[in-house]
Amino acid sequence: MQKEAALFVYIDISNSRTIFQAMSEGTAILNDFADMLNTAYKDILITPFSIKDGDAIVGGVRDFTALLHIYSNCLTHYYSEDFKTSFKHLPAVQNETLNFYFGAGIGYIDTQSDNINIVNGTSIINAIEASNIAKTITKSQTNQKKSAVSNNENYFFAKQPFKFYCLADSQSFGNVITALFFLAFEQLIRSDKQQQLFRVKDEHPEYSNIEIGMEMGYNTLSKADISSRISVLMANSDYYLYTKVRQDIIHFLVDLQKIMKGAPND
Repeated sequence: MQKEAALFVYIDISNSRTIFQAMSEGTAILNDFADMLNTAYKDILITPFSIKDGDAIVGGVRDFTALLHIYSNCLTHYYSEDFKTSFKHLPAVQNETLNFYFGAGIGYIDTQSDNINIVNGTSIINAIEASNIAKTITKSQTNQKKSAVSNNENYFFAKQPFKFYCLADSQSFGNVITALFFLAFEQLIRSDKQQQLFRVKDEHPEYSNIEIGMEMGYNTLSKADISSRISVLMANSDYYLYTKVRQDIIHFLVDLQKIMKGAPND
């Protein structure tokens, strides 16, 4: 059977059984993210994002480079006013304490289907296992310990609500992707304001400093003060290095897909 190279993503809500009063609350949030992702990536979907195992969504696309955009879109949606308005009755959404385990799986699928319960292959298996590894890392919080190398511990995503981990059929490829995401989204973002700045610039690259400042909530300041604040924030950030790392992630994923498409199939 001809295999197809694929990227699957498995997003699991952290502590869903304790932070929600009813399971339906978590289900509503998952459906909201699934709808957003299915709309954004409808042209490259292999399997639409849908709920699996009660407290997670999983879906697959045929373009590896979508991984960076899916992750960024999840962050943008998480912090959006639309999301907060839709779930204004949930404290975890309003106070931004809701977390997810974001497992990315790169590999092959043996059976293509719109039904997530029918699809099988290494890509979806890797995505589920990657989410489990992200959960283990987050719970143990083994960040920056000397034992990380010898004990095969891994990157702890502290700043981001989506705790990222990637597994690929070749372990080294997954390790490189995880490391690059860690560099971009953890090490090069040093404050909440920088994180907000980066998100706005990613979503609206055409915005002027004043428009960025307005989006960030500096509405009460004069235009001159807004422009000055954003200029200082940019000068004290690593935004352009962050942008380069994002470009390197895309280039790596493009090359990885070329390699895997050229791999012999069983």
